[in-house]
Order: sequence, then C-alpha cells, then structure tokens
Amino acid sequence: MDPRIVTLRPRPPWFGGTLQTARALRWPIAARLPPGHRLWLPLADGDALAATLHLPEAQPPARPLAALVHGLTGSEDDPCLREAAAGLLRRGFPVLRINLRGSAKSQPRSTSHYHLGRSADLADALSALPEMLTGKGVVVAGWSLGGALVLHLLAREGERRGMAPVLAGAAVCPPLQPELAFETIDANAVFGRALLALYRREVLAVPARDLDEDLRRAATRATSLYEFEATVTAPRFGYPSYEVFTELERSSDALPRIRVPTLLLMGGDDPLVPATSLDGVDWDECPSVAPMLVRGAGHCGFYDLGRENLSVRVIGAFFEGAADGVGTTGAAALAVADTDASSSPVADPALA
Repeated sequence: MDPRIVTLRPRPPWFGGTLQTARALRWPIAARLPPGHRLWLPLADGDALAATLHLPEAQPPARPLAALVHGLTGSEDDPCLREAAAGLLRRGFPVLRINLRGSAKSQPRSTSHYHLGRSADLADALSALPEMLTGKGVVVAGWSLGGALVLHLLAREGERRGMAPVLAGAAVCPPLQPELAFETIDANAVFGRALLALYRREVLAVPARDLDEDLRRAATRATSLYEFEATVTAPRFGYPSYEVFTELERSSDALPRIRVPTLLLMGGDDPLVPATSLDGVDWDECPSVAPMLVRGAGHCGFYDLGRENLSVRVIGAFFEGAADGVGTTGAAALAVADTDASSSPVADPALA
C-alpha cells in the first residue's frame, strides 16, 4: 500500500517539527511508569545490554512482550520510549526497554558500540529471555536509529533463529536512507552539533577493544556526523568505505524482505530524517509494511490533542491487532490515525 498521509493537530506549545522533536527526545518531565526490574541481556561476544522490564497489572500477562529500542545517543529514558511503554502497559503488554550496546546505561558491560547494522544485538538479547516472558511471542518497536535496527531484525530471518516468534514490528522515523539522514542532521543548526557532540562523547566513553588510537583521533577530529561515520564507524566495523556502509545498512532495502506485520511511521516535517527518505520505495514489493506519513509530527514527536500521542495510539492498535490475531492489523492502526484527535489534553504533566 502507498503511505497513508495524515495531518496532525499539534498539542500546544509543540508547533512545528523542531519543537515536536525536542519534546520527544529531551523533555525533562518523564512519563510515569511502575517500578521496573533491571535485566542484563548477554550478547554473543560477552558484552551485555541493560534493559528494564515492566509487568502490567494483569498477571500473568495476557499479551506478548513488547521490546522498545531507542535511537542515536538515546536511552530507555527517552520521553518517546517512556510514553510508549506506559501506553502499552495500559493495554496489557509486558514491556522491555532496551539500551543499545555502548549507550550510557549499557556502558558498564560494553566493549564496543552500536551502529546502524547491529541488529544481531537485538536478536541475541531477545533470545536470552526466558520462555515465561516470551511464551506469547514478541512485538518490537524502535525509534530513529532503533527503528532502522528493528527493520533489519525483521528482514534478517537468520538472525532471529532462537528467538521467540515476532508477531509485529514498528519503526518510528527510521533513517531509511542513511546518507540522506546524516546530511540533513549535519545541516541542522539546532540538532546537528549537539547530536555529534553527544555521539562522540558516548563512543569515546566506552573502554572499547575495537577502537584504536587512530580511530580515537578521528573521532575527536570529526566535524560532522557524516565525517564521524566515514572515518570512525565504517573502518572500525570492517566496512571498506562509507558508501559501502550506508549501502549495506540501508533500511529501505530491508522493507521488501519483511514478512512480519510492520508499522512504519514517518514525520512529514522531520528535521532529522526527511520525508523524501520514502522516495523510491516500491510499496507493492512491501506487502507486510503499513507506511504512514504524518504531517506536523517532527522526529519521533506525534504530539497531538489526544491523551496519548498519535504514535502511541497507532502502535498500540497495531500491536493489539497482532496480539489478538486480527488479520487487519495495519488497517486498524491506520483507522486510529484517521480519527479526530481532538480529545482534551490530560492534566497530568507527565503526559503533557
């Protein structure tokens, strides 16, 4: 299907892509969550990912485990992840918020770092979970870079051997065309320098065995995200060039290989991942993907007038359809997006 185009009615004061993005990634008032359980999920090379498990009120849980994955320089505490976790818990899903290898919360047990192609880390981590958590299957959602990792995971069936069945996936504002996203981020006066500085600090903070002095110097000298990926990430992980790295890890190319129902949410005014990332995708070749382009959503924002933001409502409907065995999963989620989101904003500041 071609992307469904929806126009968002923004929740004041989050007008425009820049403010929507800032709200999603850096809002200091976090959505409330019940106490969680810290897990360390082992990887094949001895590293481990920090994750927080939350269980719904209904015990035992009647729905599959929902695994959530953050983006570049993010963590399990990104506002967009916490809001999605709260919404899925309300719908009866146990929720696992995963921190990628080398990110701040996983750093104590990391000797390397995540990148666009490291979807096998997610497969390893989810394969380590006991049957009591995954016996009803798994649904997986990722934001930004985490969304790209989810798309690769869903497309690479070989990586998922040993995992519980994945019933559905969702990718929110993934960099479908990596070089286009890097170029757009570098040109952004608000987010470009900040993301590069945070990324550099995160990478250099890990006591990494695969980051030699030449690569550390390159990381220190890089003046753009493009330069960082070209002179640090690509050679560090064995890619012959930046061009090969972006071509092999192009998540738009993963879409036709996905056979799991997958929701793709993109922002029409995304200041980091432009809507033109959708150009060139043959949607007739992507029968398992339900794409939606939301005007006014920014990057991972989607803050409209609803009690929950639009992305939480749509992902919730999509995952509920998959969990309940409804064949119209994509149609149900798109129908939610088409409804009027003019319900009164909640008074709870954690959801404001």
